[in-house]
Amino acid sequence: MYFANPWGLLGLLALPIIAVIHLYHRRFPPLPIAGLHLWTQETRKDSPGRKREQLPITRSLLLELLAAILIALLLADPRDASTMTKPHLVVVLDDSASMSAQTGGSSSRERAIDWLKEQESSLGRGGVVSVLLTGLRPTLIAGPRASWQEMLIALEDWQPQSTSHDFGPAWDLAAQLAGEQEGRIAFLTDRLPGESEIVPERMETVSVGRKMNNVAITAARWLFDADTGEGTLFTRIANLGSEEATVQLSATAGSNQLIDEPISLPANTEKAMQWAVPGGLSQIQFKAEAQNDPLAIDHEILLIEPEVRLVTVAVTLPSNHSAFEPIKKILGVLPNVQLGDPPNSDLIISQAAENPAGDRSLWWLGIGPLNPNTVAENGKTLIGPYLIEKQNPLMNGIVLGGVVWGGIQNAPEELTPIVSAGSTLLFGQRLDTSSNAYLLNIDLASTNLTESPDWPIFWTNLIEQCRISRPGFRRWNFHLDESIPFTLPLDSLEKSEQLTLKHGETEKSLVRMENMEIPPRSEVGLYQVIDGKELLGEFAVNFFDREESDLTQLLPGERPSSIRGPALGIHVDNPFSWLLVIGLLMTLGAIYYDWAITRSKKFAA
Repeated sequence: MYFANPWGLLGLLALPIIAVIHLYHRRFPPLPIAGLHLWTQETRKDSPGRKREQLPITRSLLLELLAAILIALLLADPRDASTMTKPHLVVVLDDSASMSAQTGGSSSRERAIDWLKEQESSLGRGGVVSVLLTGLRPTLIAGPRASWQEMLIALEDWQPQSTSHDFGPAWDLAAQLAGEQEGRIAFLTDRLPGESEIVPERMETVSVGRKMNNVAITAARWLFDADTGEGTLFTRIANLGSEEATVQLSATAGSNQLIDEPISLPANTEKAMQWAVPGGLSQIQFKAEAQNDPLAIDHEILLIEPEVRLVTVAVTLPSNHSAFEPIKKILGVLPNVQLGDPPNSDLIISQAAENPAGDRSLWWLGIGPLNPNTVAENGKTLIGPYLIEKQNPLMNGIVLGGVVWGGIQNAPEELTPIVSAGSTLLFGQRLDTSSNAYLLNIDLASTNLTESPDWPIFWTNLIEQCRISRPGFRRWNFHLDESIPFTLPLDSLEKSEQLTLKHGETEKSLVRMENMEIPPRSEVGLYQVIDGKELLGEFAVNFFDREESDLTQLLPGERPSSIRGPALGIHVDNPFSWLLVIGLLMTLGAIYYDWAITRSKKFAA
């Protein structure tokens, strides 16, 4: 048990005061009466005036002392620590990277923590705290209903570095944690939300931001040319301040200094730059530093050298086939595509009458006519309208406007329609094989499809989907708010070793799946995917957010909640309060009854 208001116990000082009043009570002068012999021997004969005597233990004294004790306890508000509702503070912390910007020797993060520490006295000894971080997915770092010390320990590891995001989900979760009555909600940020923005009615907002100038890297990309064996580094540098800035640019790969040059950027300008870099560097550390730059996360990035993911295509069509020349021509202009033999190929293009191999990792496309011997007799031609399955990635951007589809024959039933015209199947996926097999029901000699814009789009989609299915990462450099797609090798699916994602000293287990998607990371830096002891691949996560790097709108301020929280004092849900009130009322009733009886006897005498 504890007292919510220990100062209420000062009411116990009334006990000695009541005792003194009863000890020095007033005596009245003697009243002559007739028949004194009728009075008993116990009759007291007190002399007039004030005189200290032995404290009389009467019903009136006991009831008054009891009333004083009950009033003092009621003011002290006793609580049962195990069952009573405790004061609850729900704090929403802005996890945006701008909260880490340093000015005047402190950051908004540090000022937010200082403000929070000042609330300990108002919360009370029995208070509890819940702390939420904003983000794409709100994170509870302390609580729910953690102690003050647990909250302080959790804040030591808080390092805000998120890109700009919506605060609404965190606000909604805070309102749920606070409940309908008892909780107080506080949002700590570095810029006040707009007046038109809808916020919880019981949430008070405190901004601890300070206006600052800043220089940031707003974009970066590393491209590699397989033909020349060299790469190109692209960057975009922005001066987001009100003064001209001198920015020192540097890039290193291991011990090699690739770039070391200063540039001058006028206020509120952005400059795109590029450099040729040799191949085989593995990683590049790039920096754009200005004097007294307040935000560290946006002027330093790590880039992983991209790999060339070639797609090997085998064309087994006879040279006199109507599709042979159009396909050879389109494959010759697509990037990162090479021709090869069927055993070593990722994609095989053959006649529709042939059967694909049952290899799960193989892509196969059969091109009509389905029966070359009967296409002249039973082949038909359509001009649409065409029904296209837009959910299929091979159909991205495909419209087939003005396409004449010729050489159509009766297609097998073991096909999932992707393009059709009425009940006639024109393009579909085969279901009788484990490979990614598709069939094109067409005679390219009887169509204008190869002259349509949809022809290169289709082949671009097909090659890209084939490339995506190959093991490894599809990219190696990501933003903080991006998911990381990854294809696991087929021979790794049955392994029993732990598949982990490593970042610095931290490791996280991953679930084995052929097509994996690692959720967006919350920290920048180098990440590695490790299968047992084997390194499967690595990628880098960097911070790019022009809006968040703009620190000119950060200002201090406060906005109170539109609805007041519950008033402090005696809580009606406290059973001790009810018992004390009932006991006090009964005591006061007994005092009144004792006074009324005594008064009636006096008048009767």
